Amino acid sequence: MGLAAGSASFRRYFISGSGPADVTDAFVQTVQEHAFGRYGTVATDGTEIGWITPRHLFDTEIRPEYLAVGRFASLAVRMDRTAVPSAVLKSYVLVEEDAALQASGREFLSKSDRAKAREAAQLRADREAKNGAFRRMAAYPLVIDLEHQTVYFGNLADKVNDRMVGLFEDTFECRLEPASAERVAYRLMEAAGTTEGIEHAKPFHLVPAPDGYEGAPDDFDTGDRCFLGKEFLTWLWYKIDSDRSALQLNTGDELAVMISRTMKLECDFAVNGTDVITADGPASLPEAKAALSTGKQVTRMGLILGCRTGEYSLVLDGRRMAISTMIPPTDDEERDPQARREQRFEQIADAAELLDVLFELFLRRRTSGEWSQELGRMRSWAANGNAVPGARAASA
Repeated sequence: MGLAAGSASFRRYFISGSGPADVTDAFVQTVQEHAFGRYGTVATDGTEIGWITPRHLFDTEIRPEYLAVGRFASLAVRMDRTAVPSAVLKSYVLVEEDAALQASGREFLSKSDRAKAREAAQLRADREAKNGAFRRMAAYPLVIDLEHQTVYFGNLADKVNDRMVGLFEDTFECRLEPASAERVAYRLMEAAGTTEGIEHAKPFHLVPAPDGYEGAPDDFDTGDRCFLGKEFLTWLWYKIDSDRSALQLNTGDELAVMISRTMKLECDFAVNGTDVITADGPASLPEAKAALSTGKQVTRMGLILGCRTGEYSLVLDGRRMAISTMIPPTDDEERDPQARREQRFEQIADAAELLDVLFELFLRRRTSGEWSQELGRMRSWAANGNAVPGARAASA
């Protein structure tokens, strides 16, 4: 399934509390108790959920050899939804009305006759749904980094993620915290010894607010710092424009960053709409620079990260810090299937870590005494379409 091969799309979560630390007998047993068909929870919209192994949709035989992959545990969440399609129900109603009309010999049905036809159609649809006629089955991969207490879930939809979180917390009796821009920012700055700059941060704008502007959601102090993800992508674009050399990491390694494939820009003031640019080198196109000058910032961006292990290609959603269509470095070395899966999961974790390194670089700059000068240069860049040479940030 998705995370083990091909391009990967996923959202990350941090485990809070006493999460699973190894694929023990107790781990396997609790997953078995919450496996699909045994968990016993069906939502009001007819959705049933539970664990399966990553092998296939119908594999509820939870065995440790299917789950343990080095420091990782590999599972999948199966979600089945039983819902009668509206077109089917409408057709059943028409069939019942036609039958009632023919039986009555009249030219048209009364209101009560139509109500009876709808009731008969609904009963037929419910009966067929109960027998599985309209069941839609889906499975989504989930990887637990047992060592770092992190979860990677292979779906981006909010509703699917909410249901996964409920299942995970019920199963392992711990909490999952979404790795949003706000949560990642606090974790990184807590590790650096200070969060004060994050707590007092207010959204910045690259152009003056329009006349009559009364404020957009990001302008208000609601305790949500996810705007930092948007600012991070905009800042990263600025840094790439101002200095195309590789970033020096605190490990001594270099990280080359390029913008690729796609950019999504949204208006800070909620007045100019949204631009989505899909092209080779989207950041260099005139329409991208024009969007900046009208008060838009980047909320989603394609990136290529080049490091000593190779190139990672991905698209990053700034607010949610969600990664889509990630392609890791290629590796032609012969490996057995289990070793290859372990390497793949390590690459997923490495991609998230590389983005954290870049995000921390931004946050340190954002909370430093030099930020006002940096922001001034960014505003000139947004207005003129050119970065100020030599305005390079410190190493990560």
